[in-house]
Amino acid sequence: MKVNRRVKNPNGSDKTTPSSSKRDNKGSKIELDDSTEQSTSNWIRFIIIIILGLVFSILNRYHVATVFENSRHFSHLSNLEREMSFRSEMGMYYSYYKRLVESPSFFEGLYDITHDNLTEYPSKINTLERFNLLPEVLISGLYRVYSSLTAHLEISTKECWQVERGSGLAPIISCVGTGDPVYFYLEVAWVCASFTTWLIFVYAFVLSDSISGAAFAVLAFFCNHGESTRVQWAPPLRETFAYPFVLTQMLLVAIILRQTKHINEENISFKNSVLIVSLSISTCVCLVLWQFSQFVLATQTLAVLIMCNLTVISKEAALIIVLGQMLGVVQSLAAMFGNELLLTSIFTCLLLSSISTLIFVSPVVEKRWNFIARGAFVMSFVTFLTLVLKTRVFTANQDSHIVNILKSKLTNFKDFHSLLYVCAPEFDFLGWEAVLNLTTTWLLPTCIIVVGFVIAHWLPLLEFKSKAHFRPLKNLEPDVVYTFLQCGMFAVMAGMVMRLKLFLTPHMCIVGALIRSQKYFKSRIGTIAHWGLFTIIVGGMCAKGYSNIMTQRNVEGEYSNIHLEELLMWIESSTERSAVFGGTMPIMASVLLSTQRPIVNHPHYEDAKLRERTKKVYSIYSRKPPEEVFKMLSLLGVEYVVLSRSWCYRESSSGCKMSDLWDVEDPINEGKPEVCKQLIANTPLPFVREFSNQEYTVLRLPTPYVELTGVKQVAI
Repeated sequence: MKVNRRVKNPNGSDKTTPSSSKRDNKGSKIELDDSTEQSTSNWIRFIIIIILGLVFSILNRYHVATVFENSRHFSHLSNLEREMSFRSEMGMYYSYYKRLVESPSFFEGLYDITHDNLTEYPSKINTLERFNLLPEVLISGLYRVYSSLTAHLEISTKECWQVERGSGLAPIISCVGTGDPVYFYLEVAWVCASFTTWLIFVYAFVLSDSISGAAFAVLAFFCNHGESTRVQWAPPLRETFAYPFVLTQMLLVAIILRQTKHINEENISFKNSVLIVSLSISTCVCLVLWQFSQFVLATQTLAVLIMCNLTVISKEAALIIVLGQMLGVVQSLAAMFGNELLLTSIFTCLLLSSISTLIFVSPVVEKRWNFIARGAFVMSFVTFLTLVLKTRVFTANQDSHIVNILKSKLTNFKDFHSLLYVCAPEFDFLGWEAVLNLTTTWLLPTCIIVVGFVIAHWLPLLEFKSKAHFRPLKNLEPDVVYTFLQCGMFAVMAGMVMRLKLFLTPHMCIVGALIRSQKYFKSRIGTIAHWGLFTIIVGGMCAKGYSNIMTQRNVEGEYSNIHLEELLMWIESSTERSAVFGGTMPIMASVLLSTQRPIVNHPHYEDAKLRERTKKVYSIYSRKPPEEVFKMLSLLGVEYVVLSRSWCYRESSSGCKMSDLWDVEDPINEGKPEVCKQLIANTPLPFVREFSNQEYTVLRLPTPYVELTGVKQVAI
């Protein structure tokens, strides 16, 4: 824009100075050229990010698919063997996909799983309300469309061959390709895994503003792949489909915090409504895909509240986040038919108390005390209100087992359900082996270096004043603070439960990307030293990381479980379609998937009634009298009970035998012989042995009857 500077002549008239106009035109031209160059540079960076993100995603997809195939020779297994390899929860989730694919039509299959009486016989349940089955519904719908389209276009999508198994086993037909339902399902799982890699790259770039930093995050992810994901071993688990969207939601929170850094009551705009809606949608997707997402997002809410009370962000910015989360909960409840676990969860209670406190309590105290006293009061009030809501309003105990697991780890508390969890290795405390692995790949040292440099950069930015409402930490980068806090909370979670290191390690990779941040390093150690430090870290990481990757890729195996195969084939050929089964949770998942017989218990443990039902079924491993066990199983409607020798004769020095669990739950029978050993060895009446091999024994529970003198036998 041309601007003329006017000056007064001695005679009082105005005139324009041409020299000034020329200089302004020249300056405007330089600014326009700079703007054009900046725009071109941004486009180049954007293209590089897209290309690198795709490359890294494809590499991870190829890696996890290869490791999965190598570990079980999946391409040469029969359909039954493939289903058997999906143990416990995996098999249960996949069974609904199988039913949807094999039903005459998609909507008939959908009706079938929303009016299901196979999973918790004799109850009829809506599995879409109870379980997080959106992935199976969407994948089955996509498979039907894909199959119809390829059939119409006469495109071959699978290849089959006969496999000779040897050892006297019958040959089987094995098919591969996306035209096969299981391979189509797996392909979607691999796409989700590749999406995770892309999101780690993008999140790291947003945080560090460095392409090399983002690439470092992906390198760290690959070098610590075994500590970062389980998709290559267990693709049907909920985390496979949900974790990419959890990362998306957290990336969105980081971006919102950056954009709303200086927001207050005076400058709230329509843009903030858009942010709330976008956050609510991403939150909803997380919650619908995985029941554990609510606990992850609860830590996010805590992180935002801490940032608000430390004055890193304003009350208005915190409200945008918690309102977006609350709307996401409402949408999820609608999508999942009012899922009780979510409705009464600690996450829902925390959100309600946080919103109430931020709207009604914070304005009252924000100008009365200093930020330390104010923050302590607000957090205490939120905690108190959350506990009141959880214990007095939302009193359902669907997630009580989570609280009991934590109690059992921190105190001497023990009960049957908590021991069933904590006796599993993945629910143990994080061991030193994992810490050593993160150290030898240089990821943990890198994060420590990053945190140290970032804190050193922040210290001069603190502003301490005497006013009661001051914000001493307002100059800190809220997206970085949030990522640090979230990573810290994941560290606490992983320390308590080893399985949760799958949240910690990817977030450490994202934090590690800041090693290439010019803001935190260049001004303190210079460009040359910065590059030198980065080179040393990358070299050390690659040395150990390459070994870790090759260890995964060199795993070679071939899945086989003859005893389970014999059991399932016997059930399929020798029992009625309506025969009701009970047994250990992993076996019941296989029975449901491969035989579609009704079962009374299953591996999805997030329901109080189901937990009690499972405990009654597990009484077959207690020390109770056989007659009492028979009565309990009969009342559940069980017609056949499956006993596992490995569960019955399991040895443990840490109090984790099934009989040890029952000694805690049922001390009155402590010291008596285990009923499972009696049933396997002698099969005392009224049980009837129907099938047995080296691992499994199936007992039938005949319908009890009484005989009255002069009266016909009447079944009861």
